[in-house]
Amino acid sequence: MWWWLGGAMWTAVCVVSLGFRDAHQRLLTYRPPRAAPGDVPPGPHACAYLRGGARRSAQTALTALYLAGLVTVTGNRIVRVDAAGAGDRGRLPADPVEAAALALCRPGRGERGTRTEERVGRSRAVGRLGASLGEEGLLPHPGLTSRLEGWRAAAFMTGLSAFLLGMIALGALGGPHGVGAAWTAALSPALGLLSLVPPARVPATPREPTEAGRRLTEALPAGTSDTDRVLYQVAALGTGSSAVPRDLRRALWRPAPSDHRPDDPPGLGGAGL
Repeated sequence: MWWWLGGAMWTAVCVVSLGFRDAHQRLLTYRPPRAAPGDVPPGPHACAYLRGGARRSAQTALTALYLAGLVTVTGNRIVRVDAAGAGDRGRLPADPVEAAALALCRPGRGERGTRTEERVGRSRAVGRLGASLGEEGLLPHPGLTSRLEGWRAAAFMTGLSAFLLGMIALGALGGPHGVGAAWTAALSPALGLLSLVPPARVPATPREPTEAGRRLTEALPAGTSDTDRVLYQVAALGTGSSAVPRDLRRALWRPAPSDHRPDDPPGLGGAGL
């Protein structure tokens, strides 16, 4: 039994260690396949992603829908306007991020604003936006970054599990499977601890924009319409911007970290109501 347990654990440790090393190498050697057009300013949702990640892009998309009359706010719930779901195709947004956000907004009673914001931030359209920015060299590639962090979590889990298995095997040295237990007790903790070294030495990949991304968002475009100007303000400041309608700000409000859980992200892009 101990041979099977030890062999399975050693194999898992080796596979995860190799996976982490491969993911790290891919991220280090990644080169953007195309450059961002320098003469074309990024749209408000792209600027929002560069300034505040997927959550900020969700905020600009929901603000755009609210200003277009496609969603409304009841209390702290965002509600899709019935006409948008009843075939009023002329009012449907052409932007893919806004279209995805509208599809995720619920009619009738709607849904809590913060929950809707989370769902939009996790949508494929926002994910594709982040991947596109990564391919242009404006962000660390989101897919490669997530893969590395996934292997990092798996490496810590398997390393600690191997160490724990070795400690358990120590208690079985006098049993009928003492030889297998001895090998398991000898190798598992050592392999587990060694597998934790690379993830501990490699720093977490920053999610902030690259130098090119920072230069692109230093001076946000003014926008060509009133809606664009509001969206660029949301991209820069989050829902703490005074340009966001008050009831939408209330629906998207989150408690400050010190008010609830210290690890929670601050509400309203760092600003209060």
